[in-house]
Amino acid sequence: MTFPDPPFAFDRILIMGNGGAGKTWLARRVSEQLHHPVIHLDDMHWEPGRYGIARDRALRDEMVKEAAERDAWVMEGVYGQLANMVLNRTTILIWIDLPEEECIVNIKKRGIQGGETGTQFDGLLKWVAEYRSRTNNWNSFEAHARLFSVFSRPKFLLSSREAVTDFADRLSTSIDEAIDERAQISNDEGEDAGMVVQVFADEHWNAYHDIRRAALFEARGLTGYDANHPDDRREGHFPLLLLLENTPIGAARLDLTGEETACVRTVAIRAECQGNGYGRMLMAGLEKFASRHGVKRLLVNAARDAVGFYDALGWTVVEAGGENPVLTKELRTGS
Repeated sequence: MTFPDPPFAFDRILIMGNGGAGKTWLARRVSEQLHHPVIHLDDMHWEPGRYGIARDRALRDEMVKEAAERDAWVMEGVYGQLANMVLNRTTILIWIDLPEEECIVNIKKRGIQGGETGTQFDGLLKWVAEYRSRTNNWNSFEAHARLFSVFSRPKFLLSSREAVTDFADRLSTSIDEAIDERAQISNDEGEDAGMVVQVFADEHWNAYHDIRRAALFEARGLTGYDANHPDDRREGHFPLLLLLENTPIGAARLDLTGEETACVRTVAIRAECQGNGYGRMLMAGLEKFASRHGVKRLLVNAARDAVGFYDALGWTVVEAGGENPVLTKELRTGS
């Protein structure tokens, strides 16, 4: 199981699955670790305190859309139609797909709750048992599989109780490591707290393009920047941001090009932040990111006026001719 790097990219997490799959348990565990609010779709689907009575659909949909516009959340529920409504805001999708028998056992263990009657509880058990057999229904294996298939951002399919627990445990460890790394970058580079993150969230994509457009095009009198260039989302390409106290101030991209080799692309720092060591901070975080992906050698096609910058960071010119000299750097183990 590989998490997005770092786990702070988990801005808005959607957890879906059958009733009794453990969605609420996992949502609470993840929420505790990331300090994100939990949004239970059940609370929006049903009238408060009136189990079995659905809320007005228009009101429900408006509540879900409003909740999805928040910057950070962990949302959980079985409702495929509501999941589909927030999918474009979701940065991480988790599908818990346990056997129906195990889901039924979990529901029986927790017992009747939320004002259910015995008859309603029996109906719930029957409904859970029909998860895979329901067709043309948003609240089914069929619908969840379709949503999972079309989701293009990081996603996780958890098919056992052990996988669910392991996910929560590994996320906790990954967060601790990221905190340690952030502190290390800050200690190495000065008093400012800087953090290099992979781009996932919409607001980070916007900042990534804004920084590159301003620094690499507009500042040089160039036009034609393409914010939809396929290279930015190609497999093995990692758009990165430097955050200073959670504000994006730098951008770069790391492209895996072969075994243990990667190219650094489009390094840029906001104009008002240049000259303060943030380029060095961005490169330090990029090198750590590259090392964790097994990269041992970096290459860059640098602008001629940037060769001195790379030289000061330990890069070596390997091709001096042409408009963009090629430099390389060997990464130390554990960088």
